[in-house]
Amino acid sequence: MGAQATRPRLGHVAVPASDPHRLGRFYRDLLDLEIVRENGNAQVGEAVLLSGEPAEEDHELVLLTNPAAQHLAFRVASLEQLRTLYHRANQQGLRIPYALESGVALGFFVRDPEGNALEIYIAQDSPHREKPPLTDPDEIDRLILASH
Repeated sequence: MGAQATRPRLGHVAVPASDPHRLGRFYRDLLDLEIVRENGNAQVGEAVLLSGEPAEEDHELVLLTNPAAQHLAFRVASLEQLRTLYHRANQQGLRIPYALESGVALGFFVRDPEGNALEIYIAQDSPHREKPPLTDPDEIDRLILASH
């Protein structure tokens, strides 16, 4: 990315919670965060997603029961920037374990040198939909490189 490109910004944090529904109510009642969705799947377990500005960022805090799904997520401004970072991750030899397209986001995951999961995504304006993440490298390439 050149000097003109907008740097990625922190989009959301996903942290483990033994009772994400109770904890979601805590953040709603204390900080006036809006509970955007309560759902779950095999990857994250039960999950509660919250946002202070749902019109601007679908979710900023994710509370989930599967500690292995904990991650930091950085939002990029354009599909071109997403693809640039995808190519950079591949060039650096980073393993991309999965990618997703949920309607509200298109992105991929890597791990930093300490083993922390990192999501890099672009926001989308479609309604949220539950789709399993893609794990096949060729399918991930098609999703990120041929989307839109």
